[in-house]
Amino acid sequence: MQQNRIKFFILLSLSFIFINRGNCFEQENIKGNRPNIIFLLTDDQRDNTFSIDGHPFVKTPNIDKLIKNGVRFSNAYIAEPTCSPSRVSLFTGMHERINGVGFSSSYQLTEEQWAKTYPALLQKNGYYTGFIGKFGVEYYTFKESVAEKFDYWKAHNGWARFFPKQVKNCQIYADVKENIITPIMGEIMEDFLDSIPSNQPFCLSVSFSVPHGSQTRSMFPGNKQAEAMKIPANENPKLKNHPFYDTLYRNITIDIPKETATNPYQYIPKNVLNQQKGRANQTYVYNYDTLTNREHHIRYYQQISGLDKIIGDLVKSLKNRGLDKTTVLIFASDHGLLMGEYGMGGKALLYDLTSKIPCFVFDPNLNSRLRSRIVENLVSSLDITSLILDYAGVEAPPEMEGKSLKPLIYQEKTKWRDEIFLENLYTGRDNPFSEGVRSGNWKYIRMFTGIQPYSENDVDFSNRKPDFEQLFNLKTDPAEMINLIDKMEGTALLNDFRKKCQEYSTQLNKNRENYQTTHKSITR
Repeated sequence: MQQNRIKFFILLSLSFIFINRGNCFEQENIKGNRPNIIFLLTDDQRDNTFSIDGHPFVKTPNIDKLIKNGVRFSNAYIAEPTCSPSRVSLFTGMHERINGVGFSSSYQLTEEQWAKTYPALLQKNGYYTGFIGKFGVEYYTFKESVAEKFDYWKAHNGWARFFPKQVKNCQIYADVKENIITPIMGEIMEDFLDSIPSNQPFCLSVSFSVPHGSQTRSMFPGNKQAEAMKIPANENPKLKNHPFYDTLYRNITIDIPKETATNPYQYIPKNVLNQQKGRANQTYVYNYDTLTNREHHIRYYQQISGLDKIIGDLVKSLKNRGLDKTTVLIFASDHGLLMGEYGMGGKALLYDLTSKIPCFVFDPNLNSRLRSRIVENLVSSLDITSLILDYAGVEAPPEMEGKSLKPLIYQEKTKWRDEIFLENLYTGRDNPFSEGVRSGNWKYIRMFTGIQPYSENDVDFSNRKPDFEQLFNLKTDPAEMINLIDKMEGTALLNDFRKKCQEYSTQLNKNRENYQTTHKSITR
């Protein structure tokens, strides 16, 4: 009898051990070896705006350190160089032409489409997901609040301001201690890290509002659009003695673009893009005057340095929490920006200054041989979506167009693209439809008169002659100032670019047609 009791207690103890080990194994399985992922997205930040990139005066020591210990992509292009369309494309991994959602399109993002975005797919596969900052999609049909799409949400729709607590759509920030938008993002990132479960990997998307014009314009209170940059921002008493927003960059020589306040129509004709229909007299008016343009440059780079501080604080916090060895940081911008170049301001064009973005990845698992590299391959923002899914071990839906950047990061053998298709379908402010191809040292662009809202038929250019074309040799003319279209007329090179551009355009239209058969579109 005694022996039977001993056997019983031994078996009972072993069963508890196996159950507990099973629970531990289940938790390890949930988290596995999958890294945490933080995707940092800035707004209106163009390429080569960090000191490590060779910028003449901007100070970004924390980001420089990440790039030095990571991998930088020097030829990264945004799929859609306008705010909302670029963000929808990053979520869905598809061009606007296919997902159908943008400022000028006829459709809204549906529940069915959201289920195949990277946050939804990661959440479905065991990741704790968070979103902080500017959501920026604007057009969606979700039955529930967008906040319900994430495990953690502290974000806003539309624009914020430099001091966002004053803005109605930013009341979610009313309870934070900080008052300026970028430090607010830093404070909330800390709160997110306090909230993460111990048994799940996490994916945090941080959508900064800087250095967008809504931030630079609102650094001085009460400015109307036309007056936005006429008063130095540090005359605002709230910025006195601030390490970034007071005197930083105010006492140095800043060479504004020599084309500032010159004739923009020598670059793009007025019948194709009329600057007086929104750019020059409304949204980017400060870039059409030399004095206000200089003030814009000061504020713009102050905000990038302020951003650098917050990212540095994030890196320190990850280390203090023991998360630095398990967290991948991915950095990009939603598009670039013209700041007086070509006599213009704004985005929504396919120049490198508007469509090329800063992009780097810090992966703690990289060995010393793989760190501090500049990858020159042509990269699309759609590749970032695929990269996030790849890191998480989640299979990308077949309709996603990007390629994971992991083979480039780890120097694995892979067949990579040698050309990239570019498009802009935002037609507000008289912007034309634009398509282009970047291949080798060359970039070809064609433009068509836009319509808003557009339908699928409006972006079928197969039987339309372009209203304007551009051809640039990026090796001899990296600033894209010399349009060679007339000089190269009749050459095999130009004919080849025209053919390629039409082939890409036609294929995207076919992909959209196929996509509609499986994804019901909802008009707005």
